[in-house]
Amino acid sequence: MNKIYGLKSDYAPVKREGTQIIVSYGYESIDKNEGTWYEVSLPAANYPLLSFADVKDAILGDINARTDEKIISGFVWTPAAGGDPIPVWLSTENQFNFKSAYDLAVQKDGATLPVTFKMGEDADGNPVYHTFETMEDADDFYIKAVAYINQTLAAGWTEKDAIDWKPYEELFPQPAQSSNTEE
Repeated sequence: MNKIYGLKSDYAPVKREGTQIIVSYGYESIDKNEGTWYEVSLPAANYPLLSFADVKDAILGDINARTDEKIISGFVWTPAAGGDPIPVWLSTENQFNFKSAYDLAVQKDGATLPVTFKMGEDADGNPVYHTFETMEDADDFYIKAVAYINQTLAAGWTEKDAIDWKPYEELFPQPAQSSNTEE
């Protein structure tokens, strides 16, 4: 998945470059001659008869992968009580661990606090830890993390809904349905 900045004339929904098939989508005009789009490379050897379904899977898979990456590594939490912004790694495992600790703290009226988590890493690759001391701190984090995940998912859905499939359908017309039916 690559974001491309280039000439409008370079954009093609599907093209072959050497041993790769390049599927492009999401063209946005910068000016009359330039634009941006995403490109997905598929090994041509794996797609001897590329179909519309293959192209659609590649595009939707790319959007899903970018959405997942944003969820995993794009959240930065600033504690409401103050402090520096903390980059948070929201892998599926970490989401589960955060939720489990939060649910237990809620269930036990905060009796399981304090609890410390490795939140992620700083720009130099050093681990960043945070200790949740109070329910207010835990509430603030959990509410903001869930909101971030939901917003990121919604943005991915919006991106998928905005795809114009017509250029791909024109390149890969579906076989006509037979009018012969068995009765």
